Amino acid sequence: MGYFIYTEVTLKLGKMPEYTRMMQKLAPFMEQNGWKLVQALQPVTGDFRKLIHVWELGEFVDVERGLLACAGLEGQAILEPMADLVESEAISVMASTEYV
Repeated sequence: MGYFIYTEVTLKLGKMPEYTRMMQKLAPFMEQNGWKLVQALQPVTGDFRKLIHVWELGEFVDVERGLLACAGLEGQAILEPMADLVESEAISVMASTEYV
């Protein structure tokens, strides 16, 4: 069974360029800690502040591994601008369905 982290992010208005720069650092850092960013989606229509990310995990234990990495010094340095960029974020741990 495959495991994934699914996030829905709402950015503060006009913050996409800064958020992009942060994610360019965060994605490789998280991959080193078991979370591989396999989808990063933004709307073509609708609320342009919304983003969806799908992170693939090697195994379930990587959920904790990635969160602990974010809490460490390097993770905190990368995520430092997040409070100024993000209005809200919802995170779900997901599993592959039996039909795919």
